[in-house]
Amino acid sequence: VSFNYWGYHFATDGTGGRAYQVRPDGRGGFRMQAVLNKTVRPVPANGVISSPHFPDKYQGNFLILNSIGFLGIKQYKMVHSTQGKDSDGDGFGDEYETVKKSDPNDANKKPGGSPGDIWGVDQEDLLLSPEDRNFRPTDFEIGSDGAMYVSDWQNIIIGHMQHNVRDPSRDHEFGRVYRITHEGRELMPPVKVDGEPIAKLLDLLKERTNLTRYRARIELSERDTKDVVAALGKWTKQFDTKKPEDAHHLMEALWMHQQHNSKNEDLLKALLESPVADARVAAATVKQFWETSAAANNEVIEEKPAETKKSGILSDTPELTTIRIGTLVEQMKYDTTKLTVKAGKKIKLTFANPDFLPHNIVLV
Repeated sequence: VSFNYWGYHFATDGTGGRAYQVRPDGRGGFRMQAVLNKTVRPVPANGVISSPHFPDKYQGNFLILNSIGFLGIKQYKMVHSTQGKDSDGDGFGDEYETVKKSDPNDANKKPGGSPGDIWGVDQEDLLLSPEDRNFRPTDFEIGSDGAMYVSDWQNIIIGHMQHNVRDPSRDHEFGRVYRITHEGRELMPPVKVDGEPIAKLLDLLKERTNLTRYRARIELSERDTKDVVAALGKWTKQFDTKKPEDAHHLMEALWMHQQHNSKNEDLLKALLESPVADARVAAATVKQFWETSAAANNEVIEEKPAETKKSGILSDTPELTTIRIGTLVEQMKYDTTKLTVKAGKKIKLTFANPDFLPHNIVLV
């Protein structure tokens, strides 16, 4: 799976090679709709280019990697239905409608979905190795330097039958990683994220590069929810919900509320009425999660440390021995390993299990 700048969700089927846009269905689920015409298979990975190191013509392009037959990376320009001029006012941009109508392989001659639909237009293949038939691209990532790193399985034996796996020619240890840069363009300067204050991390959400924002969100997920939500309240005051240039920054704030399971109905309402169509589509996805997710209906409750009680022999009188045995959470162990009492003694035993897993105890 992968996501673009506005949070549009893409998925590819590894075996069949089909690529989909994953869209909320308005009822709490999701629907898979084709995002491009399938031409290759199998597809181990996909992703979106987002790096200032590469020219503008590559930004936002969708890549799929193929490892049999066509050995390389196919590249698609993603045309958004919500972007560009909309002459007939039907919610679908002119460029999107032209692409959909002119594609002879597309069954949907007229967009039949909703604003936010995307279609991929085939571009020049990004990486192709026609001479090396063992080139097996399996994944790619944009590094913190802005360069593209492509993993190559590099194997002569690729089948997954049992005899293929046992074949002595199959290499189980080695592969390759290619670093792709654009000649004449500077690499991306390093961005410090780990350990930075919350205010600095929130400012990183303004960055255009997907990786920088992604790293900032991960770091913010480690911080105390109360602190993050309080900082978000101050941070969003600098933006205007009616200004298109502020729409994505406010969307990042809404996603941060979603990540911390902290509803912000006012911000959601404002983004549902945003002047930017992509922001409205993204906000509608958040709305569905908040209306249908079981977790979203619960308030964030501060976790308290588990209460510990004494175990073992609690009291011992001639008439009665009182014993408590407890479990150690998520360890499948007991907090008392051995007890000895006299034969024939009357015993009161309390077995406490705060773990989610059932436990058995044997008394001999």
